[in-house]
Amino acid sequence: MVLDDGTADDVTQEVFLRVVRHLPTFDGRSKFSTWLYRVAMNTCHSYLERARRSRLEFREELPERLDAASMPVQAVLDAELRREVDAALAGLSPRLRAAVVLTGIQGLDPKTAARIEGCSTATMYWRIHQARKRLAERLQGYLS
Repeated sequence: MVLDDGTADDVTQEVFLRVVRHLPTFDGRSKFSTWLYRVAMNTCHSYLERARRSRLEFREELPERLDAASMPVQAVLDAELRREVDAALAGLSPRLRAAVVLTGIQGLDPKTAARIEGCSTATMYWRIHQARKRLAERLQGYLS
C-alpha cells in the first residue's frame, strides 16, 4: 500500500502497536483476521493521508551501477517491470490500490475485502474493475 519497503516496515510496526493497544476493543462480531486487516488498512490510509498533506515526494532510489556483463538481461527486465508496476500502483487512489492489494496480492475474496474497507461488495467489485482497467492502461506495453 505504501510502495516503499522501509515505510512498510514502519507502518507494520505501527499496526502491531495499535493491535496490542486496541485488542480489548475487539468484540468478536467479525473474524479476528478481518479486524486485523481493518486495523492495517486504516493505518495505511492514515499514513498515506499524512504523506499527502505534508506533500512528501516519493523518489525512487538511484539504482546501483549496473555492469551489463555481470547482470543477466532477464534480471534487468524484471527490475524494469517492477518499477513500472510500482509506479502504476502509486498512480492509483488509496481506495483502488487497497482493492488490488487485498484481492490481487493478499488473495482475499471481494466480500472480505469489502468488509475490511467498510464498503459494499458491489463497490469493491467496482474498485477492483477500475483498478485493473487503469493498471492495464498504464502497463499496456508490458502485457502480452
